[in-house]
Amino acid sequence: MASKESCPTFTIPCAFGKQHGITASWFTEDKISVTAYSNQLLKSIDRRPPNSLPVNVYHLTTNFILDEPILRSLVTECSNVFLNLQLVRNSSPAAAIDFLKISRSYRSAIRACLEKLQDLIANTDLRDVEQYRNYVTIFYSVESIWHLVEILIIDASSVNAVVPNLLEWVRFHFPTAERLATELLQQGREVDSSDDYWPVLKGLIIQGQLSVARALLKLHTNSESVCFEVAEQILQTMPVYSVYGGLSIQKFKSQWQYWSANARSKVDAGILAVEPELEEIIKLVIGDRQTWTEQCRYASCWYEYFPGYLFYTESTCKYYELGTFANNWLSQWISTGGANPSYKYLDKIILSVMENNLPQVLHNIQNICDNKWFVTHLVDLLYHCGQLTLSTGGNVEEQDTEKMFRESLLYDFGCLLMSRNSSLWEAGLDYLEFSSTEGLGAREALLSRIPIKNEKQAMKLINVAKKNGFTSVESEICKVLVKRNLTNKQYGNALEWAIRSRDSFYVTAVANIFLEHYCNHGEILCEDVIANIGAKMFCSPRLIFLVKYYDFRQFFLERSFAQAAELLVNLLDSKITPSYFWPSLLADTIPLLEFKEPVIPTKETYTILHHLEWDLVPMIEKRKEQLRGTRKVADTGEDEADIDSQALLPKFSSNLLNNCTDDLVKMLRLACARNLARAFIIENTVAD
Repeated sequence: MASKESCPTFTIPCAFGKQHGITASWFTEDKISVTAYSNQLLKSIDRRPPNSLPVNVYHLTTNFILDEPILRSLVTECSNVFLNLQLVRNSSPAAAIDFLKISRSYRSAIRACLEKLQDLIANTDLRDVEQYRNYVTIFYSVESIWHLVEILIIDASSVNAVVPNLLEWVRFHFPTAERLATELLQQGREVDSSDDYWPVLKGLIIQGQLSVARALLKLHTNSESVCFEVAEQILQTMPVYSVYGGLSIQKFKSQWQYWSANARSKVDAGILAVEPELEEIIKLVIGDRQTWTEQCRYASCWYEYFPGYLFYTESTCKYYELGTFANNWLSQWISTGGANPSYKYLDKIILSVMENNLPQVLHNIQNICDNKWFVTHLVDLLYHCGQLTLSTGGNVEEQDTEKMFRESLLYDFGCLLMSRNSSLWEAGLDYLEFSSTEGLGAREALLSRIPIKNEKQAMKLINVAKKNGFTSVESEICKVLVKRNLTNKQYGNALEWAIRSRDSFYVTAVANIFLEHYCNHGEILCEDVIANIGAKMFCSPRLIFLVKYYDFRQFFLERSFAQAAELLVNLLDSKITPSYFWPSLLADTIPLLEFKEPVIPTKETYTILHHLEWDLVPMIEKRKEQLRGTRKVADTGEDEADIDSQALLPKFSSNLLNNCTDDLVKMLRLACARNLARAFIIENTVAD
């Protein structure tokens, strides 16, 4: 909203750019890419820089102000209003909606935000107080424009008479006169001794508050004099136009001309000359052009006195006539060279609203530094109430253009909320839901990119993904938490999130960590987690093996040796045993094979011998070959890459396997032989 003279400047730390100039181009609609070397230099063959020099690219973008807590509450509150409007419109397209009430809900949220910002500025010593003042300036402008659009465009009853609504608008945004008048009325008699008396009276008259002005005039010490009685009679008999008054415009204008001529004759007769201030007030009331021109000098902006001037000169003005009167008044205000004759960006937008130039209004408000919050909500409201007219035709193609314009704004704003590292991603989902088809796809893509701060937020994201059927998003979030928990060595949580992701690769990787830890330390991690996995184990063969091996250990500890032996043999024969776990699994059979009363029958003993000879022994032999090859490489200095790439075992191979020797094989063979001998005797003994 700043003028060109007060635009901020940025220093780009680019030495090449300082020497050879810079080139800038639009990267996105709100981001500019800047790089060294100007276009003229790049086009010149003689002066072209060498390609070997590195060149940085800098991105300039607008600040994201909606992360400020007060503004974040504004976004949250208004997103609820937006969502309710969409739900009502989609559920009952033919239902009557009070759009004026919805517009006031938006403005109420803005006013509450402004009050919080002003309290923050007044009650706190902040280093960034200038930043908060800028926020107040931005959203005060937003509220002023929205209010004017509401009374001129959204409110259908204002088409025939705009002056009363304009007076209400200017009183709302310039309340000083009304506030000081209230203080003067509370003082009682002889208020004219106050220095504010006549300025306040002029302010009330300019804002069309005749009843309050008459009440103040009656409190003057000379209120019973002739000039005051004449002024009271003029103000009391002044005709006021109303659409619902029952008078036609022609009849009202004839009454006004008669009253105006009568009042002007009294002024010309010098009846009020005794009280110059009172005479000036009456000249304002009868629309004396010279008096209004002189009064323009004290206006803070061009439109502050404009509604009052219309009230006393063109009170029957229609909206289509407002632009002409506004331009005439603006020229008159600029020509006076008043206290603040500068033409601000806000003044330009307000003039466009009064000219009924909605496309220009929407174009200008997109440049307000509010991250397009204002234009998105205003366009959506105008679209639903049927007032979004971007052209004069009104055919089907132009209606599609208006729809596409609204959807593009919703899409951009929703993507902005979801792409920022903030807590506004839930609101962004709502805006994307009611945007274009691309917005529905963007919801899934952006939801998976939201930074996850904690598991509580992750659960919220997962619930949203489930609600919308984004199964891939749920899986990606779970994978992120798997990696995070593994980094923090929280293996139980990592296993739970891996199972929840339904990704066999991640489940297998985490289960391998559990099995590796058992191989190296002889204990199972997070037994309570494994005990409660249940049917979820079927998402990965490696997880099935982990759970079943845990069950085997439980049977063994509970001295249920027959069940333990049966489960162990099933694991050996299941074809899901990891190669690095064969030494541990076969070593667990030795205690069961050494029982005096055999718990492993002969058939199952042969199964153990089979896996011993066909799985463990070849593995040990290959391990020995690898060790010999490693020593050979160390002696000759050959590259190890080819040998390592052919290694059968993963890098986390167990200590038991590394230390596995022929002694384990001999012990297993001996245990199997003894168990076979005992089992043969028992199985072939016939009962007497």
